[in-house]
Amino acid sequence: MKILMCTDGEEYAEEAIRFGGKLAKEMSSDISILHVRPPISPRNRIQLTTARKKLGEWNLEIPGVDYLVRAKEILTELGLTKTAPFEEEKVSRAFRVEVHGATELHLIGLKGELVRLRLREGHPVDEILEEADLGDYDLVIVGSRGQKGFSSHFVGSTAMRVADLAACSVLIAKNIKADDNFLLCTDGSQLAEKAEIIGAEMAQKLGANMTILSVAESIEEEKEATQLTRRADMILAQMGIKAERKVRVGRPAEEIIDEAKDHDIVVMGSSGSSLVKKFFLGSTPLKVIEYGECPVLIVREKRGKISLQVSN
Repeated sequence: MKILMCTDGEEYAEEAIRFGGKLAKEMSSDISILHVRPPISPRNRIQLTTARKKLGEWNLEIPGVDYLVRAKEILTELGLTKTAPFEEEKVSRAFRVEVHGATELHLIGLKGELVRLRLREGHPVDEILEEADLGDYDLVIVGSRGQKGFSSHFVGSTAMRVADLAACSVLIAKNIKADDNFLLCTDGSQLAEKAEIIGAEMAQKLGANMTILSVAESIEEEKEATQLTRRADMILAQMGIKAERKVRVGRPAEEIIDEAKDHDIVVMGSSGSSLVKKFFLGSTPLKVIEYGECPVLIVREKRGKISLQVSN
């Protein structure tokens, strides 16, 4: 499994790295930390290109590397990388430029996993999406301040667009309090079923409790929603996982958001359809991300397969 975590150096981004780092450690995942610098004006590009060639010689700090160094410190605190003496930690010199469109440093995790610190330049959404695609990641983690109707560098439009457009699964990490209570949402579609399995495997590795939720838009559909939770419960039971089942009646996004107040992570498929009024179609996942009060994992198709393959 390959995880891409994004940082802009803010506290909420560091919390997202801690959250994702813990997940990566339990799953023995390869990790990349990405920081996107604002685009450089054309008049300064020639000077910047020349300066980059001299950085290694002069041991100067590459702009933006400090955010990645801080991220590396967090991973070390979590036991994901080794601590090296300062004289061996020549970070500026260790970074290589133009590695698949980024400036990069390779590290080795304590269990042999690859840990990459990557620096890109440009607009956050474009660069995150390109990195996710070129790196063939299974999961992208983007931090958020957790404000409703928010808008900022790695929040708001950036987080929403990444969640909507990424070619793999996306976890929007906001208001992180714990990770021991998962809410698995189902509408009976094939992708929702995969989301249930992936979410359950993640929860199992983290030692979390699980609740299965299905939303019926009318009383007439409540029976079907109940059947969907039973089916999901049977799938999880085959995996040796126990889960509580819940059914709500109302508008899917509103009911998920309300139920999520009592949970730590929401897991749902990016799209799907069923007789329960196309539970996840349209803007439901984005509404849950924007107006919900806890992290949201969106599981989606990836190049002909389901992204977020969980290793044992």
